[in-house]
Amino acid sequence: MSPHTAPPEWQAYTMPDYHAAMTKACTALLQRIHADAAFRLSILTDPRDLHRTLFAQFTPRGHPEYAGTYRGTVGTSLEGRRSGAPQLFTPQKSFSFEEPENVAAQLDFMLAEVRRELVPARSAAPYVQLLTLTHLFCWFGKIHPFLDGNGHIQRALFAAAAVEIGIPLAARFAIHPRPFDSLLAWPLEAFTRASADEREPFIGMVAEYLSSWLAGPFDQPASGIAPEDDPEAGNDS
Repeated sequence: MSPHTAPPEWQAYTMPDYHAAMTKACTALLQRIHADAAFRLSILTDPRDLHRTLFAQFTPRGHPEYAGTYRGTVGTSLEGRRSGAPQLFTPQKSFSFEEPENVAAQLDFMLAEVRRELVPARSAAPYVQLLTLTHLFCWFGKIHPFLDGNGHIQRALFAAAAVEIGIPLAARFAIHPRPFDSLLAWPLEAFTRASADEREPFIGMVAEYLSSWLAGPFDQPASGIAPEDDPEAGNDS
């Protein structure tokens, strides 16, 4: 490739046999998440090997580094690689994910915080447990560390953290195919675009949706909505 030729964009789902292979791989992945505690903690520490395992066969020719490499990784075609998406309500405009030079540090910090919260979350109230999972889900989406395939890793991390906390996953949950739509995509976009003091309402909206992927206490009505006396919900009553 000429040094002046830009590396290709990447949409893994356009590759041959993607859906059949990913359905099989993600079914096995979810079974392993349930069965293997060491594996759960490994992907909650560094999800690059998981991303490589899932997506190596779907990378563009000549770019194997797209699988298992964070955006911004120095010395690769992902160095300086920015990422964004069209805005849902104004598709002629786009929004950006984390700047590439910040990706690794931001993700390492976020995952360390999540791992630190796992043990106390096991004895916390259900909504506090849900918030732990929601913060993981929202921040991973905001950072968007991989060029493609972030949603699959995001859902795998969500599942791993839920199992670690002791919350059963609902039968409707899947890592593949994607089990959500614009009802979740909109608050995730809003969280990504919001300033620090504007994020809290969108956390609550995402939490309410994510509760539908959980069973156990979350099978109860209104279980995904913050209790009125919950300080985490920003209510002082």
